[in-house]
Amino acid sequence: MNQNYKLPHDVDAEKELLSAMLVRNGEKIPAVSAIVSADDFYRPEHQIIFRTILELYAQDIPPNILSIFQELQKTKSKVEFSYLRSIAVMSVTNAYAVAHAKIVKEKSELRRLMETAENVFHAAQEGSKSPAEIIASYQRMLEEINRAGSPTKDTAFVDYFAAAFDLDIAEMKEYTDRKTGFENIDAVQFFTPGLYVIGATPAAGKTTFCWQLLEQLARKGESCIYCSYEMSRLELFSKSLARELFKRNENTCLTAAQIRRGGWSVELDYAREDFLKSEIDLHVLELQDETVDDLLTLLKSLCAKKKKAPVVCLDYLQIVPTNRESTKLGIDDAVRKLKKFQRDTNTTFIVISSFNRTNYAQSVSFESFKESGNIEYTADVVWALQLNVLNEIKGGELVSEVRRKIDEAKKRQPRQIQLKCLKNRQGTNYDCFFEYHSAHDYFEPCDEDEFLNSSDDADNID
Repeated sequence: MNQNYKLPHDVDAEKELLSAMLVRNGEKIPAVSAIVSADDFYRPEHQIIFRTILELYAQDIPPNILSIFQELQKTKSKVEFSYLRSIAVMSVTNAYAVAHAKIVKEKSELRRLMETAENVFHAAQEGSKSPAEIIASYQRMLEEINRAGSPTKDTAFVDYFAAAFDLDIAEMKEYTDRKTGFENIDAVQFFTPGLYVIGATPAAGKTTFCWQLLEQLARKGESCIYCSYEMSRLELFSKSLARELFKRNENTCLTAAQIRRGGWSVELDYAREDFLKSEIDLHVLELQDETVDDLLTLLKSLCAKKKKAPVVCLDYLQIVPTNRESTKLGIDDAVRKLKKFQRDTNTTFIVISSFNRTNYAQSVSFESFKESGNIEYTADVVWALQLNVLNEIKGGELVSEVRRKIDEAKKRQPRQIQLKCLKNRQGTNYDCFFEYHSAHDYFEPCDEDEFLNSSDDADNID
């Protein structure tokens, strides 16, 4: 940027914002981080301090002058303690934190506009490109600035087709070749960015399915983040080892439970060595007391470090802590925030949901989700996993007979699982079928008629 220009900035607003983020153990950090990122700050030391505050907050460490300085010393930052102190002692109320954040964001957008304009000027001055080529080169950048600064878009019909349509199409084309690794799903579903909700009856393996899905995506070059409120990293990664062993040799393999208890084999060592050589970008966030706002703050920081928008899975919706007066209101609020985050970041967000207990013995439908908020309205795609036997249960059957059929289905190795697409904004609804080797955490795509030949083996290790 030409140094003769005075770049828009407000150093006082930046300092006041950082100071406000320290008040009351950083209670305004989620709201602030939803508006600005470190790169929006004009002063380099402010960028460093902002990143450090977010990192401390992500580790559940109250951000204050001492914790920040200790963290900066680890990275050998040149930010002086005296400068930190000048920010900490400003005694700024956090009531205006969001207002300060908007000022910082606005100045950042103005600087980006000036940089873009200068690039256009130099490109025009060089004369090596036609006007149409110059406009095309910088139109996308201007659109991104507009999106960042305008959460609510007011786009005229003609204006959209004149300026933004081609950009949006080009963006979506980047995902046309993305594959989930499940060939039956890939044949019927474009796995583009959006909010995917998946529910399941008990024993249908929703966590195993989603963990396998993310691992397969990561193996194909996607960045993936698994947010787990229920299972530990050991439980999840042992599933990967058990599945890999089973795929290599169905007769000589350990289960995930045996691996967690210290089970060993030569094949296990080989699998671990191959995992160590891989370049799989799959991360696990172990969560417990974090609200949806806390989670999104963590995710925003992680997404900012990725070269492209990641695939994120939340496991699972109903146990995310909420401050709302009822669970249903809390879930509705969470789903709306997840959808907004997905749209703002262009991530592909998968949310696992539980089902109503009253629907456990019935074929899945939207009724199965009724205690899960209004996800059928907010989600782009709604999937449901169920034991295939539920399709065979007729109305009027005795409860004891229904339970017997379900218990027998659970004992199958492999289990017969149907994935039903109940909603699909990207196309038509469909059904996919899997043989679920529950003892070895492996979903294997199959045709429905293959279920007729499935083993009735009752030896079930879960």
